Amino acid sequence: MTRRILSVALLTLALATVAEASWYDDYDAGLAAIKSGNWNVAVQKMSAAIKGNPKEGTRVRTYGTIMISYHPYYYRGAAYLNSGRYEEAVADFERTSGQASDLGSLDALMGRAKKALASANEPEPAPVQTRPEPARPAVTQPAPVQQAPVVPQIDPGLRQRAGAALAAAKQKIQQAQQRRATTSPQYAQAMSIYTDATTRNAGARNNDELNSIITMADNAGDLAELAQPPAAAVPAPAIATTTPSPLVPKPTAAARNVMDEYSDELRDALELYFAGEFEDAASRFQDLTTKMPNNGWIHAFLGASQYSRYAFEGEDSYRKAAMDAFRKAKQLRSWKDGLPSRYFSKRIRQAFSETL
Repeated sequence: MTRRILSVALLTLALATVAEASWYDDYDAGLAAIKSGNWNVAVQKMSAAIKGNPKEGTRVRTYGTIMISYHPYYYRGAAYLNSGRYEEAVADFERTSGQASDLGSLDALMGRAKKALASANEPEPAPVQTRPEPARPAVTQPAPVQQAPVVPQIDPGLRQRAGAALAAAKQKIQQAQQRRATTSPQYAQAMSIYTDATTRNAGARNNDELNSIITMADNAGDLAELAQPPAAAVPAPAIATTTPSPLVPKPTAAARNVMDEYSDELRDALELYFAGEFEDAASRFQDLTTKMPNNGWIHAFLGASQYSRYAFEGEDSYRKAAMDAFRKAKQLRSWKDGLPSRYFSKRIRQAFSETL
C-alpha cells in the first residue's frame, strides 16, 4: 500500500512539474541568449519568465526540491541596456533585488543606463547663423569606439564551492550505497539531482548557474543521507524478556517503543516517515501528540518529520516547529547518547543535540 501511495504521489508530482515548467525553461533560455549576446531573444525569454513567475529570489523552487537563483529583471534590464532601450532598462533595474552580479554590479549598470538615457533626451542646440567659411579639405574622423557589451563573469571562489558541494554529495551517495539503500525513493531522487548538477557544472558560465548547482548538490546530499533500505530488518528495542528479540521492520521496531492503544495510528505515521512522506507523517504525529501528550518518542518523530521538511524546502517555520518538538521530547524523556541512529539521520540527530 505504501509503495502504491508513493507511486501515485510521484506521478502527481511529475505531472505538476510538466504543467508548470514553462517559466523556468524561459529563464534558462534567456540566460543562454545573454551568454551569446542575443539581446532581443533575451528580452523575449525573460519577459515570458516574468509573466509565469514575477517574484525574484535567491532560492526559488522550480520542481521537486530544485531551487535556483532567479533574477529575471536584472538580466532583462541588461538586455534592454545593450539594445539601446534605456528607459526600460532603468525600470527593470529599479524592480530587481540586485542579487545577481555576473553582468556587473546593479549600481554600475543603473549608472550606465541613466547616463545614456539623459544623453538621448538632451535637446539638440539651435542652429547658429554664421558666415560661410571657405571650403576646407575633408578630414576623415576616426570611427567612434563602441562600448563593449557586458559579458557574464564567474567568481573563482564560487566555482570551488560548487565543486566541493558536489564532492560532499557524492560521498553521501556512496555512504547510502554502502548501507544498501539504493532501492529507496530518496536515493533515486538524490542520484537524479546529483547527475543533473554534475552535468550543469561542466557547462556553467555564470554565478547564477553555480549557485543553482550548489543548491542542487546540497539537496542531493540531504536526500542521500535520509535514504534507508525500505525493507531493512533491525533489532527490536530492548525489552525485558527471557527470549531473544526477533528481527522486525523499522516501523514495527519503532512502534514498540511507543506502543499504546493508538498503535495502528502510530504504525501508519511511522510508515509514512520511513517512506519519506514527511508532510503527511508530521500531520499524523501532530494528531498523536494530542492523544499521547506525554510520550517523548512521538514528539521526537514529529520533530524529525518537520526538520526533514525544512531540509528540503528551506522554510524557517518548519525548523521552528521541529525545535519546539525536540525540546518537548527532551522534557519528557532522558535520551542517552541522543536519538538512535537506526531511526534518525545524522543531520536530524545533530539538530536534536543542539536544541536547548
